[in-house]
Amino acid sequence: MAKLQIFLPDGTETTHDLPEEKTSVGRTSENQLLIADDSVSSQHAEIIFENANFFVRDLESTNSTFLNGSKIQSAVLKHGDEVRFGSVACVFLSENSDSRGATESSTLGEQVAATCSLRPEGFVSSSPTPRNKNGKDFGPLAVAAAAVIGFLAVGGALYLIFQAPA
Repeated sequence: MAKLQIFLPDGTETTHDLPEEKTSVGRTSENQLLIADDSVSSQHAEIIFENANFFVRDLESTNSTFLNGSKIQSAVLKHGDEVRFGSVACVFLSENSDSRGATESSTLGEQVAATCSLRPEGFVSSSPTPRNKNGKDFGPLAVAAAAVIGFLAVGGALYLIFQAPA
């Protein structure tokens, strides 16, 4: 049975058996392979077994699917291939490989984990608010200014209400 070795950005590693059928990959619980990472779309990709080969197919995900560093829509998987869903690196391990042993595949997994970028090239944030690039956070200052203006408005309204008629 083929396996997918998954290296999460926080350093944890898991291995998932791939059945000889379709396996959905994504961030939500509807998927057979759940990857709880913000860079992974809710329905990110599928891994399909067809004609004695495994294929990976991107499902128009936000942060794309990559095979050995190249962005793909669909591709055949071979033993030792690096697959990346968003910023989550994985290694495809197949029992049908006669050229690589288990020790080499674990070494490859360690290399992928060591060289994997937490933010892939071309990463597009799905956050609706842009990141502050100059390092200054004006949020607390804006809240304080709004509070002062609110107090002045309430004070002015109370002054006008309780002012003696002329």
